[in-house]
Amino acid sequence: MDPIHIYTNIGAAFGTIALPLFKTFAPLFVLMILVKIFEVKTKEREVQYFLRKNKFEFFTLIFTVAGLAVSYFFVDSPNLSFLVGTVAAFIGAVVLIYLKTREKDFFFSSLQDSTHKEDWMGDGTFQYDRVYKGYCITQSTSGFIFSKSLTWSDYVLESEFKILKTSLGVTVRATDLSNLVMLQIFENGIKPHIRVNGFWQWWTPEESGLLFKKKLNLDQWYRGRFYCNKRSVRIKIYNLQNQIVFDRDWQIPTGTVSVKLPQAAGQIAQSIMGHLPFPINLEYGTVGFRNDGEEKAIVKNFLIEKLQGIDSGD
Repeated sequence: MDPIHIYTNIGAAFGTIALPLFKTFAPLFVLMILVKIFEVKTKEREVQYFLRKNKFEFFTLIFTVAGLAVSYFFVDSPNLSFLVGTVAAFIGAVVLIYLKTREKDFFFSSLQDSTHKEDWMGDGTFQYDRVYKGYCITQSTSGFIFSKSLTWSDYVLESEFKILKTSLGVTVRATDLSNLVMLQIFENGIKPHIRVNGFWQWWTPEESGLLFKKKLNLDQWYRGRFYCNKRSVRIKIYNLQNQIVFDRDWQIPTGTVSVKLPQAAGQIAQSIMGHLPFPINLEYGTVGFRNDGEEKAIVKNFLIEKLQGIDSGD
């Protein structure tokens, strides 16, 4: 028998067996994949932001299914099927390109997986903690900042946090690791910090008007929302029952402040001892977390979103 006929017969036989098997088990495979995705993404708010993050991909899927539907319904009219399918594909491509050119207005990470660190930069310890199922921040002199929103101006930062020891530093404005604004949350209040060129200036909770009426409970989860609008920062902290336990506005200082320089040895000490004045202009930047020394806290469900369309009174 001609080898071509042999291969043709084998192919036909394989198709006769494989096609029914594929039609039988394909829905099962699809269901298994969907169940797995749902299982991974059902961690609290993961579903909402998973769908929002991948809306372009879902949009592409819808147009692909639409194209298949056109081919099915117009199978007896191949010319019409080709025309309608081409038009649908063209419209879908134009809309998809338009949506992708728009700047992304949010980033969300559950911080409940060891792979979620790739978009952060800093030094010290910022790693996944399997016990608390969140990221532990400690032993970090400069802290860690989120790299994808370095040029943002007006935004809201949200994160769930648990203070294990002493405090949690929340960076609300950072142009880099040496120039930033940080709000250090203690159990009795918030201590604002400004860092410029690596030097710190800070104010006590009493001086800044950020003293809590009721102390936070250490080792308990809270949710913080920080609305950063130019030099204005609105701070809202919620408890486990989603009740507001703190709501206050704080203004980043304007003008100049002075920081004390560390002492040095020899003649260098004479030139740098004293105070270094610097102008404050931190109306844009990114966000992050910082704990130094023995300070220790856990964070998860991190969100940064542009302020337009967001009501700071929600």
